[in-house]
Amino acid sequence: MPQAVLVQLPIPRRNLGRRSGNIPLAAACLKQAAAEGRCGGAVEILPERLASHLGDAALVALLSGMAPGILGFTVHCWSRDRAVYLAGEVRRRTGAKIVLGGPEITPDTAAFYEGRADFLVFGEGEALFRRLLADPAAWAAGRGAEPASEIFRRAGSPYLDGLLDPGGENLMLLETQRGCPYRCGFCFYNKSRKDLVFAAEEKVLAAVSWAIERGVPEIYVLDPSLNCRPGLRGMLQAIARLNAGRRVSLFSEIRAEAVDDELADLLAAAGFGWFEIGLQSTNPAALRRIGRPTRLRGFLAGVRRLKARGITPSIDLIAGLPGDDLRGFRRSVDFVADHGLNDDVQVFPLSVLPGTAFRARSRELGLSYEPHPPYTVTRTAGFGPEELLAAWDYAEQRLQACFFPPPELDPAWRIGDSPRGPEEAGDLWVRYEAGSFLAKLVLRRGRPLGEIRRLAARLTHPYQVLVPPGTPLAEVHRALAVTTAANPFVPLEVVFFEPGEIPPTRQLLSALRLRRPHFLDGELRFQFPAPGNRAVWFTLVTADPAPRYRGETERQVLWWRGPGLPGERDLLAAEGVDGLLVDPALPAASLERFQDRLAGRADELPELGFADVLLQRRWLLCTHAGEYAAQALAWVRGASGEGGEGGP
Repeated sequence: MPQAVLVQLPIPRRNLGRRSGNIPLAAACLKQAAAEGRCGGAVEILPERLASHLGDAALVALLSGMAPGILGFTVHCWSRDRAVYLAGEVRRRTGAKIVLGGPEITPDTAAFYEGRADFLVFGEGEALFRRLLADPAAWAAGRGAEPASEIFRRAGSPYLDGLLDPGGENLMLLETQRGCPYRCGFCFYNKSRKDLVFAAEEKVLAAVSWAIERGVPEIYVLDPSLNCRPGLRGMLQAIARLNAGRRVSLFSEIRAEAVDDELADLLAAAGFGWFEIGLQSTNPAALRRIGRPTRLRGFLAGVRRLKARGITPSIDLIAGLPGDDLRGFRRSVDFVADHGLNDDVQVFPLSVLPGTAFRARSRELGLSYEPHPPYTVTRTAGFGPEELLAAWDYAEQRLQACFFPPPELDPAWRIGDSPRGPEEAGDLWVRYEAGSFLAKLVLRRGRPLGEIRRLAARLTHPYQVLVPPGTPLAEVHRALAVTTAANPFVPLEVVFFEPGEIPPTRQLLSALRLRRPHFLDGELRFQFPAPGNRAVWFTLVTADPAPRYRGETERQVLWWRGPGLPGERDLLAAEGVDGLLVDPALPAASLERFQDRLAGRADELPELGFADVLLQRRWLLCTHAGEYAAQALAWVRGASGEGGEGGP
């Protein structure tokens, strides 16, 4: 049995199979440091696919079965409450000691974890983790911080030691720098260390070479500002020689003002294809409050140099900064749009994060914010709630973007030649390395509640409850109470097929046992004008084209069961609702040709879904290239994969 098990949880998602980006690099660095320090005892990292795609009950059972002496979580704002819940459940079952670290664990939040953790790690964890493994007396302190600069400098990439596999996300994370020279008031990069430390160049080049040799398509260089690295230009020349065929694409963050023609040429030659660039605001007053003045002419010149070499700049803007107001935010949006910088724009509400200057000075700065993650700003001296909503409306209109899209349409319920209607269908499972897990629970009329309770222990993250025609609403209420009680932090979707009445969303929400507020309630608070639920989506599938189900987190989908495929006129007619479920009695090959014909126009068409899960997966992979991991949707009809409906 392992001495320690390390876990990193994903950002909550509303579609199963979406690439999570949940790569446990911090856990790999801890395991690498423990091995180098010969601390004794086995350290295991929960594989990314399990950590990202298993529901709460399944994770508790899996982690408890591993019987670790130490259970560690890398905690981010999106995983704080879920990590504390899972840790508590496993500790109650096994007696494991709980250690928490990561960006969310800071001295100013320590009181929240009182009684919920045995040790809190502030900042870098390698040196302290070694101490906790080797010296039982070290736990008595309950919290601590210890620099790990020398460990970081000496260590190579954990990928080279076989501690991480880039295959799941087709991506390698490369950490070449810790610390940041800038002191932005909203940012957490600089809160754990005041100085900068850099990995040796030969270690960086060895990692790049490893990725190229193994056909890894993408490397994300995690430096908060790549331009700050000493000797960067020489290192870029060396990377360009290794990556002469541009077999790997590199991504990172950079200050645009630092990009001159020579640096832009070197970045392009090395294979960089995308940079996140934090503009945040063009309002001088807001920039002064942030503590990071920006020379807009230099910013524009740097961005244009990148674009001229085929490198995409992704511009960040923040709504709700102190010193800013709606007029100033609109000017920032106009600056981006007027200069043609909206290739890729990310607009965020201000999050008043723990450990940041804005959190420490929130009263002085006039910042009101939600007390729970992601700590979204709700009012400032320049923004009231209405102004914040207006800011999002303006940004989406001016930049022709949707910053809070609904989940992708996925009402599929069958595989191949399985029964035509959902009322006859069996549950749908996905297979991962720890077994099979339930992704689509079919709530047939009269299904025993005890069976649903047993299945709730194997649900994925997220999951769907499919409600065939004729299922009584009382049974839906009871089933949702059971599944959410077992999985209180897992997003879900309820899909109704031709119900006898319009689903009463408010009543259904009252049946849920989700922990509130859910992270998505805060993360997506500007998705709709009024406050409401964000972690659950309700979909009505019906042959009736008249719009009837259009409230918050509700959508209505036209059920196409004609003898043939929908034509152009049929697709246009579906624009009155929220999508079209394609379900004709035709061979899969005909539907594949239909998909191929429409895939290039998907953005212009109503949202499409397919009744067969394999065709639905194919459609998502075609139309959302790079956003889904096919291996995360390894569908089977039953837990055994032999067409049965039983659980494991």
